[in-house]
Amino acid sequence: MTTERNHKKESPINLLKIKPVWIIVKSKYYPIVPQLITLSVFVVLFIGSIGVGYDPKIAPYIANTNLANQIVWNIWWPFTLVIAAIAGRLWCSVCPLELVNSLGSRIGLKKKAPGFLRSGWVVTLLFAFILFGAGKYLGLRAVPRTLAIYLATIVSLSLILGLIYEKRSFCSYVCPLGSILGMYSYIAGTEWRADDPAVRKECKTKECVAKKNRYKLTGHSCTSNLNPANIPDNRQCLLCTHCLTACPSTNFRFSLRLPFTDFFKNIKLTTAEMGILMLLIGFVNNNWHALVVFTLVPLLLCLLVSWKSLKPMLNAFMVLLIPTTAAAHMLHAFRGVIWNWPFYKLNFQDPLGVRTATLLAEKTLVIDHSGLGSAWNLLGTTTGLLYGAVFAVSAVIILKSPLTESINRTGKLFLILSVASYIASFYIKI
Repeated sequence: MTTERNHKKESPINLLKIKPVWIIVKSKYYPIVPQLITLSVFVVLFIGSIGVGYDPKIAPYIANTNLANQIVWNIWWPFTLVIAAIAGRLWCSVCPLELVNSLGSRIGLKKKAPGFLRSGWVVTLLFAFILFGAGKYLGLRAVPRTLAIYLATIVSLSLILGLIYEKRSFCSYVCPLGSILGMYSYIAGTEWRADDPAVRKECKTKECVAKKNRYKLTGHSCTSNLNPANIPDNRQCLLCTHCLTACPSTNFRFSLRLPFTDFFKNIKLTTAEMGILMLLIGFVNNNWHALVVFTLVPLLLCLLVSWKSLKPMLNAFMVLLIPTTAAAHMLHAFRGVIWNWPFYKLNFQDPLGVRTATLLAEKTLVIDHSGLGSAWNLLGTTTGLLYGAVFAVSAVIILKSPLTESINRTGKLFLILSVASYIASFYIKI
C-alpha cells in the first residue's frame, strides 16, 4: 500500500490528462492539419519574398522591411528556440517538411539510408553551408528572394529524400534545425514517454514499432529510429504523437519534469553534433575567428587533465556547452526582435518592403529606436539572470552527473572554469 501511494505521489504531471490537449493529440486530424497550415504559411512566405531580389540601393534595408524575411528570422526563429528549451521538439511535430518527407516515403522506393547520411555529417556540412555560403555570400538573411529559394529548396529536398529513402530520412539525417532543436530539447521541462511500465511489458503487438504500420497516414509506428516505449531522452523524439494513436492502450504521457533532467544521464554526442555546436558558438558569438579558440580550448583542457580521460572529458565539455549556447542563441535572437520592433508596423503596411526600403535609402523615412530603452534594459537584466542560472546548473551537472563520473577533481574544476569563461565570452559579446 505504501509503495502504491509513493508511486502515485511521485507520478509526473501528465499534460495529456488535460482534456483539450487530449482531444487535440488524439484527433485523426493531428498533426496533419497543423502541418498543412504551416505548409500554407511556407507558400505565403515564398510568394512574399520571391519577387524581391538584390538591389544595391535598398540592400541595407530590405532585410528589415520585407515581411516574409521578418517573420522567418525575427519572429518564427526566436520563438522556435524558446519552445524547444521549454517543451522539446514541438515545432517538429507541426513542421511541414516532416509531412512532405513522410508523404514521399509513403509512396517512394523506401531504400535504407546510406552510411554517409546516417553518420550525421550531412547535417553539419549543410548547416556550415547555410551559415557560410547561403548566409554570408548568398544573402540568405539579407535578400528576400534568396529566402524564397531556400524555402523551395528544403521543401523539394524533403520530398526527394522521402521518395528515395525509408522513414523520416530528411528529419533524421539532413535537417540542421532538427539537430539543433534536439540538443536544446535536453533542457526542456517536458518529456514524451511510455506511461505504465507494466502495460509496456505486457504488450504483444508492439504497434508503435511495427513495420506494417510504418507508412500509415495517421497513427503510424515510429519512423524516427526510436522505440517509443523506451525513449532515453528528448533529443530524437519529434513529438508527432503518432505512437499514441497507434498504441491500443494509449500508454503514453507528455509530462512535466525538472528542466535539465537529461543532463543527469550519460549523454554521448557524436563528433558531427559537436561540429554543429562549434558552428553555433561561432555564429552566436558573431566571431568566426573565435571558432579556433573554441575548438582548441576543450582539446587542450582534456590533455591538461589526462590523455586517458580525453574522450569523456571532451564529451562532457561539449554537452555542458549546450545550455550556455542555447541561452546565448535565444538572447541573440531576441536582440534582433527588439531591434526590429519599430519595423513591424511598416512590414504589414508594405509587405514586400521595397517602398519602405526605398524611403529609408533616400532618407525620407527614419526609423526611431529611441523608445526601446526599457526593452534593452529588460534584455540586459534577463541576460544576467539567465547566464547566472546556466552557470549554477552547469556546476551542479559537473559535480553530480554521470557525464563526469570518470573525471577527477582537477578535471571538474577545469570544466567549471571553462564554462565560466565561455559564459563570460557570450555575455561580453551579446
